[in-house]
Amino acid sequence: MKSESDAPDTSVRRGMFSVLHNKNFARLFSAGATSTAGFAIGQVALTWIVWSKTSSSLDVAYIGVSFIAAAVIFSLAAGALVDRHERRKLMVLSDLIRAGTLAVLVAFLLVFGFDLLSILLVAFVLGSFTTLFQPAERALTPEVVGSEQIAHANALVQTSTSVIQFASNTAGAGIIALTGVVAAFGLNTITFIISAVLISGIVGFSGKKLPAGGGTTKKRPSMVEDVRDGFRYIGQNRALLELTLSAGIGNFFLSMVFQFFVVYAGVMLKGGVLVYGVVSGLFALGWAPGAFISARFRTVRYAGKIWIFAGVIEGACVVGLALLPYLIPAFTLAFTMGLLLGLTNTTWLTAVQLIVPTEMQGRYFGLDQLGSFAVIPVGQVLGGVIIAASGVVPDFAIAGIGTAAGAGLFIFSPYLRNLGWKSPDTHGAG
Repeated sequence: MKSESDAPDTSVRRGMFSVLHNKNFARLFSAGATSTAGFAIGQVALTWIVWSKTSSSLDVAYIGVSFIAAAVIFSLAAGALVDRHERRKLMVLSDLIRAGTLAVLVAFLLVFGFDLLSILLVAFVLGSFTTLFQPAERALTPEVVGSEQIAHANALVQTSTSVIQFASNTAGAGIIALTGVVAAFGLNTITFIISAVLISGIVGFSGKKLPAGGGTTKKRPSMVEDVRDGFRYIGQNRALLELTLSAGIGNFFLSMVFQFFVVYAGVMLKGGVLVYGVVSGLFALGWAPGAFISARFRTVRYAGKIWIFAGVIEGACVVGLALLPYLIPAFTLAFTMGLLLGLTNTTWLTAVQLIVPTEMQGRYFGLDQLGSFAVIPVGQVLGGVIIAASGVVPDFAIAGIGTAAGAGLFIFSPYLRNLGWKSPDTHGAG
């Protein structure tokens, strides 16, 4: 049974932090903040151990390929599972398996030392269960907080995630410099366990949803039928389809950049793990003001336009990184890119949580992951090849121009351009 304090708050309160009065959301938020901190440290450790041991941009690319390949392979099944089973339990299971995987990695490194294939296998497992965790979290959140508070909830999560990732990236670099990568992986293991405990404390909201039209007197659709319904839904909503396609284009080009911040910091900025930590940390920190702007100015009303124009500016920032390889410009541009992505991702997430029916959200997020993530491994490998053959500057220049052009192309589409949540009164998308 839900207690009064655990139910979604249907009153409109001002300010992001008001949503924390909801005890269930407070647990969900704390779990996310804890695991985000550890995961950020773990990602820095994964990337750094490969770069420091092999000095190969292609090997760095393979980490991202392993992680995203898992997302591509399992996204359809993950989305269907989220709509068929308790979302809370799926999240706990994902946390525990990710914790166990990192614990095994720690033991392996202590006994056998570095092995690239083992690192890539760990990245694949982490990617697999992150692919299950994320759509479950995104689909459970609006059920817990209610539609009136979802914008504040998303803004708070994105803002805190930004600050936490900034602190964790820089702290992770410091931990690695002082004690090595094993301690970083161990800390990430503990944070996943804490997250699982917090999520298991959420009461009254299982997140279990029958497919549309389902019920106790009807035969439940199969997994294949659920997935087919998901494809049908997104195919019939042109604006959402174009949103996924544009995200795929952006992810392809930006994956030629983000995975290689470690190479950029070492080769272009002449720095070590601390410079890499600051660059990636400032990028993460930029999400905070972007998320705050999204909630403060109700950008969900103009989600499509913001998505398009921010993408063009992001591309220009990437070109700026290539042309201005100095600490201050690089730090500034990394922060600006983070701000734009915080704005666009928070706006996107809130819009689709309001537009997409709750019983379809798991499949929507799963299909969105498939459509927008499938090209990332290709972009990562291409970026690694270009850097190995010609250097960082050509890679970043190509990526920046491609990002800007790919986003700008959709300004001519009335579907994506007019996508938005008009008002709680109309309950419709533009």
